[in-house]
Amino acid sequence: MEPKEVFHYFAKISGIPHGSGNTRELEAYCIGFAREHGLESFQDAYGNVMLFKKGSPGYEDSFPVILQGHLDMVCEKEPACPLDMEKEAISLRTDGAYVWADGTTLGGDDGIALAYILALLAAKDIKHPPIEALFTRDEEVGLRGARMLDASRLKGKYLINIDSEEEGILTVGCAGAVRVSAQIPISAGSAYGCAKIVRIGGLRGGHSGIDIDKNRHNAAKMLGILLDDLCRAQDIRVASVCAEGRLNVIPQTAEAVICFDPAKQAGIEDAVQHFLEMLKKECAAVEPEAFAVLEEAALPEICADAAGTRDVVFALMQAPSGVYAMDPDIPGMVRTSLNLGDVRLEERVLKMGFMIRSNTDFGKRILVRQLTLLMEHMGGEIQLEDDYPAWEYSRRSLLRDKMVQAYQDIYGEDPKVCSIHAGLECGILSEKLPGVDMVSFGPDLENVHSPAERMSVDSAKRCWEYLLHVLRLLK
Repeated sequence: MEPKEVFHYFAKISGIPHGSGNTRELEAYCIGFAREHGLESFQDAYGNVMLFKKGSPGYEDSFPVILQGHLDMVCEKEPACPLDMEKEAISLRTDGAYVWADGTTLGGDDGIALAYILALLAAKDIKHPPIEALFTRDEEVGLRGARMLDASRLKGKYLINIDSEEEGILTVGCAGAVRVSAQIPISAGSAYGCAKIVRIGGLRGGHSGIDIDKNRHNAAKMLGILLDDLCRAQDIRVASVCAEGRLNVIPQTAEAVICFDPAKQAGIEDAVQHFLEMLKKECAAVEPEAFAVLEEAALPEICADAAGTRDVVFALMQAPSGVYAMDPDIPGMVRTSLNLGDVRLEERVLKMGFMIRSNTDFGKRILVRQLTLLMEHMGGEIQLEDDYPAWEYSRRSLLRDKMVQAYQDIYGEDPKVCSIHAGLECGILSEKLPGVDMVSFGPDLENVHSPAERMSVDSAKRCWEYLLHVLRLLK
């Protein structure tokens, strides 16, 4: 596959498990790569890796360029996939047009960045300024590597972040975000009758930033609607709930264990079937594979009582999730949103996890306040984690001008220059590296953060050629 040097390193990276919090082996590979190629390397206390290469002949005195990507990937897999993504490598597949992984996420976000950068560092015949390669840890769980970065070794004037997912777009701003963890006490008693698992699945899921405005249904929210139907029709009790996932992923599946009078089983089955019919009618175009089923379950020891069950349903129904506000200045762009990405009812506590994104601090504060009031009303509490700022648009940018020129040279047309409603490390890095000129780009990636993720081979090749041309212009 072309470019061979890029896909060589992409395959190497894919052969090393590197989910968030599990990147030590990949970090060691990068340090070993530097040693093998005679490059200076540095690893800070948190584990972020930096590799340094001098400018090629004629570029020795040019301003250094920071090329940046993140080491970790989101590890999601299809329900039937047996792979242990903590220990086993993903299995790459291709039809020549796309690359994907068998039953799992691909990790093109952000393995392609590392592959580009390693291929560049290994090359001996590419013209480029001095390169400072920055590989950050734990981007997918709150940009933690960027937060903890020791930036004292970085001297670059420009930073090119290779973590965008649509060719032809130069990203020059992004949303800030905060993660919200909520806990609500749930009253409970002894289980009774019989138990069933009610499961919703087959939804598309996706990235909680870039896919939040695509009308994809959140499985946790759908489960709340179904449980409300069952409570009203058959007087059930909820024993457990699980829509356990990552806060930056729209949940694809959710399930609950319910207890009820065995004499009402036919009514339960009818209610689930009616809900499924309504679900398919409502979202056939967006969620054609959606399903809702009842499955056998052992009777648990305890379950929520009547009041506790109402609280669970109320929380799922009332918890906000989705687009909150569109940008008034940029047509079609989301300004503020949140995603209910994790729900668990464990004995007497309902735990809910949200990710709030906004291109303004005001939007973030409003949604934090809304969640705070909801949880206080229910006797619960919230905690905020991984709060990071937006990356604000800069009116003057020499790097942006050079990258627009390079795009015109390669493609014969203008790129789209915009901000995005997703978190990029540039927001934090702009504070760590004041005055550094930043732009983000990348090849076409589809369905990131889901097992349907795939990367365009032709786009990866064109973006490689584009990156090399940008570097030639930064003399």
